[in-house]
Amino acid sequence: MTSYTRQLAKGFSLVEMLILLGIFSFFIGLIAINLSQAQQTASLSAAMNTLTSDLRAQQLKAMVGDTSGDSQVDNYGIFLSTHSYTLFRGTYSAGNAQNIVIDLPENTQIVATTFPGAQAIFLKGSGENSAQATNTITLQDANDLTQKTITINRYGVVE
Repeated sequence: MTSYTRQLAKGFSLVEMLILLGIFSFFIGLIAINLSQAQQTASLSAAMNTLTSDLRAQQLKAMVGDTSGDSQVDNYGIFLSTHSYTLFRGTYSAGNAQNIVIDLPENTQIVATTFPGAQAIFLKGSGENSAQATNTITLQDANDLTQKTITINRYGVVE
């Protein structure tokens, strides 16, 4: 066998390389699609977990009588809007400097709530839901319209 024939036998042809690149591109495309869907699901779950945590923290402050540096014990609550929610003490006032505004992740929004005035208020001392009924907060991913719901019963139990 000549040296020229041995050199040809060692490498790949252009057609083989193109087929291999096409197969790799196909698999990389599938992986990218699956990862983007996982990111959207994780974003909605993270927003729900953060909101649930904040609800429970506000309820706990109302139950233990946290005064936040003031002399008076008061109710604690959360005001819900579409792309954010506000933690407040007492009664909600948009201009209060003590309010803490939490922005929801991009493409996540609050689409529905059954709380009167979009305010979840926990009563001082007991931590009960001031609406005295079971209420819900529904979060939605704006991309794929997946929804998750948080329920708070009349006793303030957050689920």
